[in-house]
Amino acid sequence: MNVAQLDTQRHWRGGEQQVLYLARHLPAYGCRPLILCQPHSALWQRAAALEVPAVALRARHELDVLAAWRLARLLRRQGIALLHMHDPHAHTLGLLAGLFLPRLRKVVSRRVDFPPARHRFNRWKYQRRDVQYLAVSEAVRQVLLASGVAPHQVQTVYSGVELPDATALPPPSLPFAPGTRLIGTVGHLAGHKGQRYLLEAFRLLASEVSDLGLVLVGDGELRPALQAQARALGIAERVWFAGFRQDVLALVRCLTVFAFPSVLEGLGTSLLDAMALGKPVVASRAGGIPEVVQDGVSGLLVPPADPPALAAALRYLLFHPQQAQRLGEAGRQRVARCFTAARMACETAQVYRRVLGHGTP
Repeated sequence: MNVAQLDTQRHWRGGEQQVLYLARHLPAYGCRPLILCQPHSALWQRAAALEVPAVALRARHELDVLAAWRLARLLRRQGIALLHMHDPHAHTLGLLAGLFLPRLRKVVSRRVDFPPARHRFNRWKYQRRDVQYLAVSEAVRQVLLASGVAPHQVQTVYSGVELPDATALPPPSLPFAPGTRLIGTVGHLAGHKGQRYLLEAFRLLASEVSDLGLVLVGDGELRPALQAQARALGIAERVWFAGFRQDVLALVRCLTVFAFPSVLEGLGTSLLDAMALGKPVVASRAGGIPEVVQDGVSGLLVPPADPPALAAALRYLLFHPQQAQRLGEAGRQRVARCFTAARMACETAQVYRRVLGHGTP
């Protein structure tokens, strides 16, 4: 099967990692994948470094008709039978390209658990009958159904991660004294990721735990506001804003507890990465997160936007290391069973075959 993966984002986030995982694993399931992405984007650079087939496609915005025409021409020349769109702008661009290629089969991944905005253009996008949707969690699937997408057009295919060899991760340089216990999180610094609630929870812990630091990995528009909040809470000297990093897994390996305080979350690949490393996790009961973390079995769940509850769960794991180790090991096993990149690619290939009328492998 000749398939193409379209992603229009310039920066690197969880969705772009999923595209790269998919392209690397699909050949094992009979697919010849091709990544289409912005020139010199983070995805384009990483695909080139890993020798994954990729073609640069410049798109100024989602309604770039000239880019859509170029996309259609590229798909025709490459003999692409199916286009998989991985972000909202790619969704629009791919639908426009389909106007030039009426026989093109189309698949769209939806990774967020909030509904599409209610306006006429989105009704055109999300109520078409010629698109198959892949929701990264059952929570996202339910949001799409509530938005008017027909049930037979939506299937849940969980995101996946690689299982890392922790011993192969070089130790990073940390701005903390040796022996400091670390709480940390990974994510874009945006409101729905809930880092402000983690800062408030850390303030509650910092007053009683002297050997404790907080690591926030990621960047985004809220970084200045979050740094100002840390100063106002009197914890700035114990909080490290690590920014965007290439060595994320190595940093996560250094954590005592991984926190995931999102208030909106389709699934959470950073959460999966932490669990794959065997880290005990405390996460919000939001979006698709409870489909990953079984409360009290493979991690602890707390209400979203509730700093005292978040602090209490973190405190429990800090002071009960045996229970924390048990939860971390259970989390690692759960990811190995249910949330690997190979499994995600296998289930995606099955959808491709059905959409193309080839049956299932």
